[in-house]
Amino acid sequence: MTSPHGRILVVDDNDALRENLAEALELEGYDVAVAADAAGALAKLAEDPPFRAMLLDLVMPGMDGRELLERIREDPRLSSLRVIMTTGHTGARARAGVPADAFLEKPFGLRELFAVLAKVGVHAPSRRSVR
Repeated sequence: MTSPHGRILVVDDNDALRENLAEALELEGYDVAVAADAAGALAKLAEDPPFRAMLLDLVMPGMDGRELLERIREDPRLSSLRVIMTTGHTGARARAGVPADAFLEKPFGLRELFAVLAKVGVHAPSRRSVR
């Protein structure tokens, strides 16, 4: 069943991180899908109902997060998608020109993740807390 708060797509080429994030979000009551790369993410984004937010890794093989985000921002059907860019790169240089709604620097904790989701307007659908 899809959450009335929407769905979250986790896009990261690191299998363990992607699955850990998905599990933590599901424990909070979010409806979560995962993709290991940009091609997988684009396929998931074509699904219905739409995703409310996406956690997107900046550095991935092939099409990186920056290029994927540019494609997303060009698609009017995805205008309400909130994109949280995740990156191991620190500082303003990594963020320059990236039209993300928010950034999370790796490593980050669940408290930071849920705070950023709330900041972009994607609130937890349940009170079951893993924090």
